[in-house]
Amino acid sequence: MQTQEPQPGRFRRLIGLKRVLFANLVVFALIGWGFSGEVLRNRDMQREIDRLKGEESQLETKNGELAELSQRASSKEMLEQQARLKLNLQKPGEQVVVVRPGPGRADDDPVPARASPKDEPRSNPARWWHYFFR
Repeated sequence: MQTQEPQPGRFRRLIGLKRVLFANLVVFALIGWGFSGEVLRNRDMQREIDRLKGEESQLETKNGELAELSQRASSKEMLEQQARLKLNLQKPGEQVVVVRPGPGRADDDPVPARASPKDEPRSNPARWWHYFFR
């Protein structure tokens, strides 16, 4: 029986194929890396576009509301109302009526903001307890 020994040309060709395979893998990895970077950049740009489109629709809505408000503010009725309130103007023949408080109520009698059942002073810890747990 003959033993087959690898031929010198065949071994070199096998080594050469491994080098070509490795070089192809490296090139493929570099191309994939560049492509993945572009995909990520494209995704970020699409998110930014979507955000800006949402902002655009909000601004268009706000612009419409401001145009409507401007339209109302420049109407004759609104201008007349503001002139009456701020400049104390009146139409010819109108009379100004001043409403005063009734006899049971004095001008200097302020309404308490919050009626407290206990007007006695409390200690600082008691006030904190009341603040957090009531």
